[in-house]
Amino acid sequence: MTYLSTILRTVDEVRAMSEELAAVAELSGAASGIVQHPDWIAFEVESRHDGTVPHVIVVRDSTGQVVGYAPLLAIVHTARLDVAGRRVRLYRGAALRLLGAGIVADEANRDIVGLVVARQLMGDDDVRVVRIQEADLPNRFAEALSRGGGFRTVAAHLLDQVQWSIDPQTSSDAWLAGFDKKKRGDLTQRVGRAYRKLGGDAALHTFDRAEDMPTYCRLMNELYARTWHHADLPTDWEAPERVALFTRLAAAGQLIGHVVVREGRPLAYVHGYLLGGTYLVDDLGYDEDVAKVGIGSVATFEAIRALIDRFPGVRISFGYGDNQYKRVLASRSEACGSLYVVRATRATAGFHAYAPVRWLYQGLHRVRNDMIRRKSVGRTT
Repeated sequence: MTYLSTILRTVDEVRAMSEELAAVAELSGAASGIVQHPDWIAFEVESRHDGTVPHVIVVRDSTGQVVGYAPLLAIVHTARLDVAGRRVRLYRGAALRLLGAGIVADEANRDIVGLVVARQLMGDDDVRVVRIQEADLPNRFAEALSRGGGFRTVAAHLLDQVQWSIDPQTSSDAWLAGFDKKKRGDLTQRVGRAYRKLGGDAALHTFDRAEDMPTYCRLMNELYARTWHHADLPTDWEAPERVALFTRLAAAGQLIGHVVVREGRPLAYVHGYLLGGTYLVDDLGYDEDVAKVGIGSVATFEAIRALIDRFPGVRISFGYGDNQYKRVLASRSEACGSLYVVRATRATAGFHAYAPVRWLYQGLHRVRNDMIRRKSVGRTT
């Protein structure tokens, strides 16, 4: 069978193909997350004002059917390396940013779609840098692009990372049965303790209908401003483009948010997306004023129990990164990281700095951990 690739370079072109692209993204396991959905691709471009445009490579088979695509954005990117508190610029220029972890395609077509996309990129001399910020490892797309064509993969994460998930469960009781008795009791008892401390009419509310989204975004905007996230990543949850996106996703059953509300005041949230049999916990947070109550971890536990009971067999993904709550709740961990795939040119020579710095940083980290372990052993003997 022969395959043909085309490139969508405008939001209008993406919207015109939205139904065809969404049909692939919604297949089980085809997409790594909601950011690869065509509605999100359009939102990413429309919500930015920095010259970002789509560069979505669509692959069709000989019958004309879309079998997969690469959700790429053409951006102006600055790659920096943090060294001893200083940020050293390694590259600034044109790049393609991959939304998600890889190609959007079902398992049967993933390799061939990846190959067609890789060949398309290899043949375009203007493509020098591809950014995969949240990559599963090993990353099949990066490997396909690095096989010939003058590209090589550069690990940008200085320390190895893992991402955690909960395997499909028949019920929340079955999930809890996998914990030991003490851990199970601790998790369930925390819920009652937290709500007793909060008092009033505090309860976890679910927001998953299109008509709920204006209220949901208002509550999220009010709460997000009181979380530690706000300083690092200011977000306007009531921006018209975001409300419109959330309304579309909720109408399709792809957005499910949970907010703990007491007497009209939002105190904690668990925000995520359901796509292709996986619920991605995209963001969670809590009001710093009630941090000691532990409502953040309680809301997460409650929301996951509700999701498992509502959607038996769904996979719960905690996404990129390693946090304590993920270790407690998850049943599986997998390697992940941050990658660049770069073409060998004078402009990209700075990326060579990553390997030696990464080697040195990991060595120092191992020495530090060994010293901590030795001190801990010394205190217990």
